[in-house]
Amino acid sequence: MLDTQHVFTETTLDTAYSWLCKQRRNFPANADIWHLRFHWNTIRGELLQTLHKQDYTFLPLSVVTKADGETLHLWSSQDALVLKMLAMALPEALALSSLCTHIKGHGGLKATVSAMQAALPDYTYVMKTDVKGYYESIDHTILLRQLDKDIADPFIWRLLVQFVKRTVERGGTFKFIHCGISRGCPLSPVIAAYYLKGLDEQMEGDTRYFYRRFMDDVIVLAKTRWHLRKAVRTVNQHFHQLKVEQAPDKTFIGRIEKEFDFLGYRFGLPELGLAEKTITNAVNKVRQLYEQKLADPKEPLCLMTILPAGYDG
Repeated sequence: MLDTQHVFTETTLDTAYSWLCKQRRNFPANADIWHLRFHWNTIRGELLQTLHKQDYTFLPLSVVTKADGETLHLWSSQDALVLKMLAMALPEALALSSLCTHIKGHGGLKATVSAMQAALPDYTYVMKTDVKGYYESIDHTILLRQLDKDIADPFIWRLLVQFVKRTVERGGTFKFIHCGISRGCPLSPVIAAYYLKGLDEQMEGDTRYFYRRFMDDVIVLAKTRWHLRKAVRTVNQHFHQLKVEQAPDKTFIGRIEKEFDFLGYRFGLPELGLAEKTITNAVNKVRQLYEQKLADPKEPLCLMTILPAGYDG
């Protein structure tokens, strides 16, 4: 049962703290992670007490500008701890489908790619697509209506409402976010899995298809054209109900033999290969690393960063 006492324990807090220290180890000297780490022995007990009293409130997110000019909305370090603990507890409580494979324990990218490659000979047609701007397009009203059915604990419900209907502060100006979930948050991948849970459950119960979803990347293999049309209609109906749209440039519907890209790999070939975009990105990454090495010879060159997740070549 999902309740405050089982979610916010000493063990989960310590696990979340180790994760946070690793995630923010390269943050600048003025970041709040260093204050949290320096005073952790005191903050740890106070935070647990506040959570058990069900008296915790998230702070507004801050706006951070990266070196390349990209802006991010960042949760405070203490809020990130609480969100990480929620992220650890929610997948099981929300009964997420095993066919949504980006969730920890559901196989991951490597298992998804291997299962697809093994299944291809048994099917003729494929539909692959993903959601256009998935995180940004998640509807708050629909999401909270879904969560209301599955979250019984009032305090955890309030925290989830704050996570969804968050506020961003920049230079003393506060902005309320009315659509979408935040990037770079440990809870967001879980919520992204949950939002399309209905599609997973419907496809999971239909043995005519091979179906997998990795975040918002959806793949359906079908044996007949009629089955393919039915699968396309099912996916479209769920997308319409959730007020999300397909990304046209990432959608392919047709015969497997015509080849298609999915999760960075090329399918339909005699053997599994890398997608052309993956190769291009790898070349660009090598060039970028080389230029960084010239600028700073002491900087270590890590070629593993250019490889797709799960690559064994």
